[in-house]
Amino acid sequence: MKISAFEFDIQKDKYKNLDIINNHLKNISDKEKSDLIVLPELSSNGYLFENREELINTAEDIKDGIFINSLSEMSKKYDISIIAGFAEKFENKIYNSAAIIEKGNIKGIYRKIHLSDFEKKFFDIGEINNADLVFNINGINISVQICFDLWFNEISRKQILNGSNLICVLANFGSNTTFEIARIRAIENLTPLVLCNRIGIEKNSIMEASFIGKSFICDETGKLLTDIDNNQNNKIINAEIEIKNKRQNIICSDFMKEIKRHY
Repeated sequence: MKISAFEFDIQKDKYKNLDIINNHLKNISDKEKSDLIVLPELSSNGYLFENREELINTAEDIKDGIFINSLSEMSKKYDISIIAGFAEKFENKIYNSAAIIEKGNIKGIYRKIHLSDFEKKFFDIGEINNADLVFNINGINISVQICFDLWFNEISRKQILNGSNLICVLANFGSNTTFEIARIRAIENLTPLVLCNRIGIEKNSIMEASFIGKSFICDETGKLLTDIDNNQNNKIINAEIEIKNKRQNIICSDFMKEIKRHY
């Protein structure tokens, strides 16, 4: 499977973000064409909100939301699967979510389980059983995590025990720590991983946040197959991921057997 990660400077206006994504997909070269593209956390409308009311006004229901439905149309038009972060309105709750879209069809939703203290002022916490979700895209079992989720290996373990062969991480982070943790997750689970982190600076009335990008795709050993040199805006990376039939390394011929001893 060929994977892409597209990091960009997310705007507060979802229509501007849709234009950025569409322009990229429209102008993609044959060399850059992939089976799946991963977008950052909260690609719909950014991260720093003034209050929960502002978030409620911009969040959307998966059934009739402009952002996700537009991405579904792009998925079908450009023949590419998409994983994108967005602010989801569901019943009386607001989640930091990711939509998994294949050939124009919404395969499912992942809701962020571990929120930062800042995010807890705005979002509701995703149920812990979100960690059980695995989505089949183009015949490959894929799991999703959002930023701080990555700090908890329990999620990755659940996902690979449920059959995940590729971990896709959507992020909004500003330091190198999450970048380092991502490679560790790939190594300790012998599972390829794609990390898509946004870039740019965002402000509200009380704070400013800077996002460092540094998206990458690595194999099951943590080896970087491709990463981004952050010298320009709106950057794309591509890599061919090889899915192994069995998790093993030089010291262990059946890694899953060893993992299952703990469960």
